[in-house]
Amino acid sequence: MKEIKVTDIKLQIIRGRPGPAEKRFEYSTLIEYFIGDDKSLTMGIIPPTYFYIKKVLNEELDDLERVILHNIQRDNRIFFRELFVENNLMKISVTKTLSEIVDRIVIDDIQPIGKLSYNFAASIFLNNGQRIPKVIPSDAVVIALMAKKEIYITDELMDEKVKIDEEIEKRMKKEEKSKDDKEETEVPKGIYT
Repeated sequence: MKEIKVTDIKLQIIRGRPGPAEKRFEYSTLIEYFIGDDKSLTMGIIPPTYFYIKKVLNEELDDLERVILHNIQRDNRIFFRELFVENNLMKISVTKTLSEIVDRIVIDDIQPIGKLSYNFAASIFLNNGQRIPKVIPSDAVVIALMAKKEIYITDELMDEKVKIDEEIEKRMKKEEKSKDDKEETEVPKGIYT
């Protein structure tokens, strides 16, 4: 299993759904990992995580992002992850600790969910040789960014994603065809009185 280094990360908001079976928002928040000149891996992420990563990357919000940020519901409690960004003393301490403990992050797992969707997972590799598997990729990426560590994606995951996408496309076409056939063969109700 070969690990391919992520060379860049881009956040974007698009109109529509992140995947064929997703039913979330009119706009979708995405993160795209670039792993070469022509290859990338795009994932849908929840809006609060999107805005948190924007903070970690020190990127300014554009007008659409400001509107979306102000329209998502906020919880008045302080989230642990917000302490990393908003509390300077803790950020310095946590950043230093993470950089000493974490070796690298690898997005290395994809699991089908139902017939038309899937989830990704990452592993956090520690300097002592231990591995923490099945971590939400965006959370692992925040740790990597804070610790200034490398992010990788396995070539096996990229191959598996292509296969799953092809299967999902076939299922969707099959369901559309069966739906069309069903509509043609049904006799409209109330046609005979």
